[in-house]
Amino acid sequence: MDRPDDTWLSQRFCSNPFDRIETQPNQDIHFCPAAWQPAAIGSLSDDPESAWNSTKAQEIRRSILEGDFSHCSRLECPRIAGRDLPTREAILSSKEMSAAVAWYREIINSGRTRLEKPPTRASLGHDLSSNTACPSRGTKPVQLKKYDADRLDWIFNEPYARFLAKADRITIGGNGEPFASRHFLNFLKTYCAEAEPRKALDLHTNGLLLTEAVWNRLDLWGHVGSVHVSVDAATPETYGELRPGRHLGQLMPNLYFLGHLRRLKVIDTFQVVFVVRQENFTEMPDFVRLERQVGATGVFFQRFRGQREAGACHSVDVADPRHADYEALQLILEDPVLNAPDVTIDDLRLAPQRRDVSGAPCSGGKPDQGLQG
Repeated sequence: MDRPDDTWLSQRFCSNPFDRIETQPNQDIHFCPAAWQPAAIGSLSDDPESAWNSTKAQEIRRSILEGDFSHCSRLECPRIAGRDLPTREAILSSKEMSAAVAWYREIINSGRTRLEKPPTRASLGHDLSSNTACPSRGTKPVQLKKYDADRLDWIFNEPYARFLAKADRITIGGNGEPFASRHFLNFLKTYCAEAEPRKALDLHTNGLLLTEAVWNRLDLWGHVGSVHVSVDAATPETYGELRPGRHLGQLMPNLYFLGHLRRLKVIDTFQVVFVVRQENFTEMPDFVRLERQVGATGVFFQRFRGQREAGACHSVDVADPRHADYEALQLILEDPVLNAPDVTIDDLRLAPQRRDVSGAPCSGGKPDQGLQG
């Protein structure tokens, strides 16, 4: 007997295996985050075209086209768990004329699993180098040894700069700090010299090292479409508490520079990010004012989902209804400054329960994001 998930998936389509790759810290290459689709299609040491059309890559594509989704996690993939995948028939009958939809129609009609067209999206997360401690993960600054960084440069930079030269979006950062990474700095320099300017780069950073001088040295002009800066505080005191040894004054000139680029339309999106936790939630309204002062396009308030100690999963997550300051947070969320078009708020009111390492239920259900490393 088919399970409900299998019946629902049998008619669905997911585009990721046909237009996306994601690199992992262990140097595996996937179509999605490894928790969503555990099977790797290759390794960074492989030729990128070979990995893109490896035996495993083609098998995963077959599983999507035939509707069995046998390599996908029913529990971890948010699009499966949230019933958020289109049917193949809806794509075939759609009147949308975009190049992406036309590509998906061709794939579905032909049943092809070997693709000559390279991915249009890439998320590069294989270097976790950072320049600050990360309280939400309990980690210290990380830096690859020179030998390891040089090896990554050799196997990755030129082949992938060419392979991704026409990609629509290349996301770098999110789990580490790209501007603290020798390897990612070298990749950016190689990519900007190899690819035509198309605003394809999507940078996730804490902003401390993204100075005007670095922007010019890497020649990022015309290559960056969006920059997301994790700040997490509106006052020097809180910023120093969350990032020991760092000062908000170090960051402000870089934020103003990015705001200037956004006003000149050099970049399209400049978003500042604030992970809401016990130490900083009272500063949320002031953070919106800071965002507007520096000229960002918007602010994203994200729920804390860092590491939790056994039996104390709600000690920092102020959005957990069990937290002593939960009601105070709800009052702050009523502030009119937070209800504006340039403000995006994560699930700070209600969220499905999950369990922490002790087995006790914890609120929240999305992948760990935490503070920018």
